[in-house]
Amino acid sequence: MKLKDLLIPLTALLLFVSCDLLSDPRPHSEYPGEEYVAWVEQIFAGGQQCDPKDDYTPPDTKKVLHSRGITVFDTDKQHLGTCAACGCPSYAAIHYALIHIDKVEKAAEIGFKLSEGPNRTL
Repeated sequence: MKLKDLLIPLTALLLFVSCDLLSDPRPHSEYPGEEYVAWVEQIFAGGQQCDPKDDYTPPDTKKVLHSRGITVFDTDKQHLGTCAACGCPSYAAIHYALIHIDKVEKAAEIGFKLSEGPNRTL
């Protein structure tokens, strides 16, 4: 095979790969951009140490906010320490959500507050 015969297929392959690498994996129609989003947070605690019937399930942050018409772009949790004594909560965590800046007040109506976001350093 001559180099000339390989030039068109190689060029097409290179173009396909380079376009795919440059594309943003987030849907452009949904994600508004960093300047239009904000982190909000709320602490959730529940359950009870030493309770054999303790089946506390923390709320799904995304579902809670979606139920109020708030689109969530990202979520995270930071687990908090609890005491080990009977009667202490079996679960405590800060739940974070990345939402559109225009929805912060609406999220505040259900207990979320503006936040710097989760600490994602190792």
